[in-house]
Amino acid sequence: MKSYLVKDLTEEQLSLLTAAGVQHYPWDAGIMIEETHLDLALSVLNATGTKSKRKYENVYKLKLTFKKKSEERGAKKTDEEALRREAERLESRKRYVKACESRTKSILDAAAGNAANTRKKLTGAKQRFVTSKRTEVFGSTKIAGNETANHTLIAELERVRMVRGVQQVHVVPNRLLIATDILCATDPETGFRHEIGQFLITVHLDGSNDGIRWQNNSRRVDGVRDKMNAPTVFADGTAGAAEIHSTMMELIARLELSTVAELAIQFIENPEDNEYGKYVSKWPLL
Repeated sequence: MKSYLVKDLTEEQLSLLTAAGVQHYPWDAGIMIEETHLDLALSVLNATGTKSKRKYENVYKLKLTFKKKSEERGAKKTDEEALRREAERLESRKRYVKACESRTKSILDAAAGNAANTRKKLTGAKQRFVTSKRTEVFGSTKIAGNETANHTLIAELERVRMVRGVQQVHVVPNRLLIATDILCATDPETGFRHEIGQFLITVHLDGSNDGIRWQNNSRRVDGVRDKMNAPTVFADGTAGAAEIHSTMMELIARLELSTVAELAIQFIENPEDNEYGKYVSKWPLL
């Protein structure tokens, strides 16, 4: 199946693709769209595409040309005075908000800096753990050229395809991309079932980016934080529960990818009865 690389899309255009059900995943500072979703993507973006060959087999770069929207006939003239008053009101509100924020800005900046430094240190430590553990298990950090690691990877990919809830599996350099069926979860308080959405699960085989990311291609819902991918998955795709990280890193290092896929799906389907899990009620009921 052919795949198409598209770059320089805006957040609004990416949101339109997600809302229309166009499956896409991050690739080389852009996104990758499968051939089966290409026509829908072009229709949603109101564009035409010109493809060019990439170095990977069946992978093409797609240059988009956006069609100009025709102007509506008989449109009303802009009320310049109303626009001016609205601009003044917004500017006044902006100054007010800025004055209020200035009182706590330095504290927030310091806290954000400390948090970023901590995350950076932890991420580096996790990746070093994967490197060390894989060397211990396979004698090398590399999969290519390592007969044992390569044999394990091929066997695990077949098992991943058999995992309940897995729809498609793709392997790209240093990443395993798992597209799921629609995943549902049970509210631990009410027992009601809620539709969470269809996910793209990205497994970073080198242990980078915490090893795993979840992207909900169906919807984002405000929970513990804004635009959560799931009750326990933040907007950037990271897990809200730290307990799962060490388990995932161990499994990724050992290339036990079918177990990674099973746990990643269970993580969405079985929210715990805690501060995160209670927000499952905000997702639509089955």
